[in-house]
Amino acid sequence: MQRADPLPDPGRKRILLIGLNYHRYTQEIVREMRAQGHEVGFHDIQPGQPVLKLLRKFAPRRYPASLGRYHLGILQAERARQFDIVLFIQVHQMALPTLQAMRQAFSGAQFVLYNWDAVSNHDYRAHLPTFDRAYTFDPDDAQRLGLQYLPLFCISAFQALRRRETGPDTVYHVGNIVNPRRHEAIHAFKQHCQREGIAFRYFLAGSTHALTLLLRRGRLPWDVSLRAMPDARFIDMIETSAAVFDFANHDQAGYTMRVIENLCAGKKIITNNARIVHEPFYSSDRIHVFTGLDFSGVKTFLATPLRAPAKTFAEFHLSQFVHRLVDYRMAAPAPAPAAANSAP
Repeated sequence: MQRADPLPDPGRKRILLIGLNYHRYTQEIVREMRAQGHEVGFHDIQPGQPVLKLLRKFAPRRYPASLGRYHLGILQAERARQFDIVLFIQVHQMALPTLQAMRQAFSGAQFVLYNWDAVSNHDYRAHLPTFDRAYTFDPDDAQRLGLQYLPLFCISAFQALRRRETGPDTVYHVGNIVNPRRHEAIHAFKQHCQREGIAFRYFLAGSTHALTLLLRRGRLPWDVSLRAMPDARFIDMIETSAAVFDFANHDQAGYTMRVIENLCAGKKIITNNARIVHEPFYSSDRIHVFTGLDFSGVKTFLATPLRAPAKTFAEFHLSQFVHRLVDYRMAAPAPAPAAANSAP
């Protein structure tokens, strides 16, 4: 099968990837690297072994030492190999001395970091001097820290979805509950949709910790699942909806995976990230920015036809994302002006 977006071959690389195994996205990165001809070894930076998961939850004081031993185990397992690139997707979970020991052990490799969290959420600044190249999805962090700006990506599953929208007034949301703000926003938007005759479907997942936070805020988490949404149901929801509702969990300037996926899938986007109006891909027929919990413009926005409904935004495909990380010659796109960040 011919690739939809062929890329120049930067040469076969031996890559050690250490990163957060987040949903299906990290494994998709590994698959894409291999599809581009690279040799890839992967280790989860925050492992899912039952013993470590139990320690993290019930014995948090003992967890860092156990996690440190796990990270040293990665070093011992890979020490005899040679790599061209050691790539981290998140690094704050690893103790700095362990990272420095890896740098010494793999002295012939380029060390590359990608962060899909803002510094305000996970502070990785102390680790930055260890890396040759560092990228972030957050344009404000890129400007403040002198990092390269690299937005998130769209995996292949969302690049060729069927267009089965059941109507223009159909909106969906799939997301994790990290703090109660998103739960409150979802319910406020749901009430608005009921008043305006907009069909709104959503799926929320969360941990027991997230459910506890909701209960402390007096919110009953009856609509929050402890399990991830099945892929088939997710695909059906996005294919049959005309728009997505996006609400960032944290005060961050970077765009969520939902924004990029739906951009590539040809869906309208309703978001609270005000920075997006300064992006080259922004157009008022495709993206609507709301402030606070004011959804008054949504109905008119949904009724406005897309001027370019077939546009696929291939620059955000995972293949391009991987190519920028692997090939140091690829320039990252410039971030939008920091002054534009007035997210509510």
